[in-house]
Amino acid sequence: MIDPELIEDLRRLVNALRRPEMPEWQRDLVRNVDTDQVRDIVNDNRSPPRPAAPPSNVTVVGSGKVQDFDVGPKYRPYVPPKEEATTDRSGWVEAKSIDSWRPPGVDLCDRIADHFASLDRAERVRELTEAAAIRKAEAEIKAQAEQPKPEGKGQKK
Repeated sequence: MIDPELIEDLRRLVNALRRPEMPEWQRDLVRNVDTDQVRDIVNDNRSPPRPAAPPSNVTVVGSGKVQDFDVGPKYRPYVPPKEEATTDRSGWVEAKSIDSWRPPGVDLCDRIADHFASLDRAERVRELTEAAAIRKAEAEIKAQAEQPKPEGKGQKK
């Protein structure tokens, strides 16, 4: 039977021959640091298991907190407020009218849009004014070119 240490040494030798040459610092680490030591270092750097988190108290936004010794609204007698005393106890309430409701900020957006529309109109008026001035100048130049030149002294016929 072959000695297990001999087999382990042969495996190390074969693995070393298969790999390209390791740098000197890697060879030093392989020679000097045992596998158990590396395993211990890894285990030391692992974070300890965390304890289970306590259950959180979930509350609905806008809901009131339950106080001690309160039997709750289900078991309290209903007493309507004095200003809203009514005989109708169906729970029906008329909805508020939304006919005149506008989302917040719409007025600001309208003002911004009006401002830029006025800038666009002013630019268009300037462009049209320049075009009209150019057409008028061209017409004057054409009219001057069509007028017969007066014959004066010194002109050859």
